[in-house]
Amino acid sequence: MKLNVELKEHWTNIISKEDAIEIKIYDGTKPPVVNHSGIGILLFKGKVKNIFQVEKELKVKGDRWDRLILISIPANLKLHHVLQGFIHEVIKNKVTLPKHLKKEMLPPAVQELVDRFVQQQLFIINRFGSDHVLISEKSKLGGKPSHRWNKMVSQIPFYVDTKECQAEIQWVKRNEMVIRAGAVMKREVPLNKNGSIGFAAKMGQKIREDHQQSFKDFKITEDIILKSVNEVGLFLYFAGTNSWLVLKDAKGQTIDAWTRVN
Repeated sequence: MKLNVELKEHWTNIISKEDAIEIKIYDGTKPPVVNHSGIGILLFKGKVKNIFQVEKELKVKGDRWDRLILISIPANLKLHHVLQGFIHEVIKNKVTLPKHLKKEMLPPAVQELVDRFVQQQLFIINRFGSDHVLISEKSKLGGKPSHRWNKMVSQIPFYVDTKECQAEIQWVKRNEMVIRAGAVMKREVPLNKNGSIGFAAKMGQKIREDHQQSFKDFKITEDIILKSVNEVGLFLYFAGTNSWLVLKDAKGQTIDAWTRVN
């Protein structure tokens, strides 16, 4: 996993360009100005004081906190689902939570996507401190799944087939994903609830700008080579994460199932 990290006196900014996710960790008791949606985690002396949704602007309740973590989420996940994902992870790891945070069932269709996203963010956060945020010291977090290219996979076409996007993709080399000519890209840029463009969407727009000579009217006119599954998702449909579960072969088996290293 490759991350870009910016360290300031009172805050740390962590960016995963591959997954288009941004995590900000603040020290102190003065809430920062925030104008984008996401999930907030409030800590005091290493203990969780609150986990909450940030929809339009940051509203921190209470003054007994010394660390604030803000996590952006991809456009293909809903805030309240991700919030519940964090609560589920806390309960699973036997970490004490405030009484007002209640567990609710997640829809089966998003359970795996949310679980992976939450575990990945906690894996990153816990590498940047000794708080063991939302995880007991006895628990171990597997982190982001590993995938490995092989010659067999290079021969298999994978597909995206949704109402907004249709494409054929092949993983031809370790760092080379080919989107075949004729693919149809998603037209509308997904927006946050406050109308702003999210981090993942901005990343997708940047990749599209880099390859604007290869498509016209949102249809790809020549093969496009990208570096990763996640770049493919960002380019085609502005996905932030979980494109490993979106790309499927002709029989419906995901590229994750074909390449995951156990």
